[in-house]
Amino acid sequence: MMSGILGKVKTFLRNRSKPIVKVEIGNYTTGTLLQGKVILVTGGGKGIGKAIATKCVSEGAKVIITGRNEETLSATSQSLGDSCAYIVFDNQNIEKTDDLILEAEKKFGMIDCLVCNAGISNHESNMMNVTIDGFDQLMSVNLKSTYFLIQGFIRRTLNRKQERTIVVISSETGDMASDIPYGLSKASLNSLVRGVAYRYHPDQVRVNAIAPGVTLTDMTKGYANPKGGNLYRNNISGRYFLPEEIAEVACFLLSNVSSCINGEIIHCNGGNHIRPYWKG
Repeated sequence: MMSGILGKVKTFLRNRSKPIVKVEIGNYTTGTLLQGKVILVTGGGKGIGKAIATKCVSEGAKVIITGRNEETLSATSQSLGDSCAYIVFDNQNIEKTDDLILEAEKKFGMIDCLVCNAGISNHESNMMNVTIDGFDQLMSVNLKSTYFLIQGFIRRTLNRKQERTIVVISSETGDMASDIPYGLSKASLNSLVRGVAYRYHPDQVRVNAIAPGVTLTDMTKGYANPKGGNLYRNNISGRYFLPEEIAEVACFLLSNVSSCINGEIIHCNGGNHIRPYWKG
């Protein structure tokens, strides 16, 4: 009798150790939060970029998405209707950044907001697996292209007398020790965001970053592929994250509702980046 009870308790504890975690997306949708704004989203054909573009359109914005795959961009643009246009652009073509901004302006007019989302990860497990070519490519896409896109955007809009907003998609790894290029690039982006935010706030340019935890996109599907919709993950946050969650935060930061927020790195990871002393 006692062994039967113990068996049931052990089964209960085993099931309890891996809970079912699902998420209902909360939002503050009004349908007009970004009314009248023109927003450029790099890497907007899929993943976090697509979710941000979708949210922005739902809040009244006109959106231009960029990326390398025209088929993906076209499908996303069509799904969002007349409020979304696309430009095929490889962020590594840094010398063409000014041309990108000018072409984007031809779609819906002057750009009010820039979302620097495009990025890659080589998924090296440690420093010994990093190659020179891999390092250079990742830094070019994640850091260098973002740097010069922000520079071009500010230069183009510097004399405007209204607020412009930039949101950079960083990563929780940007505030963690790292020996691989991905983490190093995100740490550099965090520093860039703070520096640009401080320097250009007097010119009505507001810059913030979002640092997601592991979010379910094509970039992460190799090691984050929950079965049955269960978002459970064995870390402090207890789960993986959804692109739509990141999009809600991006929309808030792009809107006038957040006009007092500048130079912040908003972690969207359930506090996973926090390392309290009692955890060693």
